[in-house]
Amino acid sequence: MSRGKICLVLSAVIYGTAPLLSRFAYEGGVNGITLTFLRTFLMLPLLFVIMLFRRQSFRLSRKELYSIIIFGAFGGSLSIISLYAAYDYISTGLATTLHFIYPLIIVIVSAFIYKEKITKLKLAAVMFVTIGIFLFVDINTAADKIGIMLAILSGIFYSFYVIYMDHSGIDRMDYIKLTFYLMIIMSGGTLIFGGLTDSIHFNNITAEGWFFSTLISFVITLGAIPLFQAGVRHEGAATAGIVSAFEPITTIIIGVFFLGETMQFVQYFGGAMIISGVMMAERYG
Repeated sequence: MSRGKICLVLSAVIYGTAPLLSRFAYEGGVNGITLTFLRTFLMLPLLFVIMLFRRQSFRLSRKELYSIIIFGAFGGSLSIISLYAAYDYISTGLATTLHFIYPLIIVIVSAFIYKEKITKLKLAAVMFVTIGIFLFVDINTAADKIGIMLAILSGIFYSFYVIYMDHSGIDRMDYIKLTFYLMIIMSGGTLIFGGLTDSIHFNNITAEGWFFSTLISFVITLGAIPLFQAGVRHEGAATAGIVSAFEPITTIIIGVFFLGETMQFVQYFGGAMIISGVMMAERYG
C-alpha cells in the first residue's frame, strides 16, 4: 500500500474512533455543537506555540488567505454544522449514510469538471463503497425531509472540502500553518452558528467532558487532519474519498468490541463491500 493510502487509512481510523470518545464527552455534559467548537478551538494555543517554536511565519499571501477562508468556511464549517444539524431531525445512521455520498460526488466532479480519467475499476470501487455504506450503517426508517437535505448538504460540502484541497494547491502549505488557520475559521463559524441557535453551552461540562473534548481535539487536529491532507496530496481527491470509507467501519467495530453493540448480517455484507471497494482503489493506484 502506498504512503498516501496509508495516511488516508490512518486518518479514517482516527476519525472513526472519535464517536466513541464523543460518547464519553456527551456524558460529561457536552452537546454536539459545543463539541464541534471545542474540537476546533482547543488546539489553537498548541498550534500557535508549535509555530513559534519552529519560528514559522504567520504571514499569509492574499491568495492563501482567500483560499483558507473558502476552504474553512464552505468545506469545513458548513459540512460539520450541516451534519450535526441533521442529527436533530433524523437518526445518526441515516445522516451518516447520506453524508457518505461524498465519494461518489468527488468521482463525478473529478471526471466531468476536472476531466480526470476514471477507469471502470475505480468507478466500480466507488459504487461498492457507496452501496456498502447504505448496507453497513443502521438506518432508522423514520425520516424527515429537512434532515435528509441537511445530511446530503453535509456530504456535498465535504466533497467540496476534499476537491478544493486537491485542486487549489492549499494542501501544499505547511500542515501546521494550514491547520492553525483552518481551525480558526472552523471554530469561528461554529461559534457564530452556536450563538445564533443557542446551541453552545459550557456551564454543565464536567471534568470528564473537558478531558474527552480535549482528547478529541488533539487526535483530530494533530492526527486525522494532517494525515488526510497528506493523503489527498499524494493520491488525489477521488481516491481519498473512497479510502475514507474506512471511517464508519472503524466506528462500528469499536461499537461491537467496546460498547457491546451487535451487527446484523447485512452490515457484515456492507462492510465487505466497503473493504472490496477500498482494495479496488488500491489496485487502481
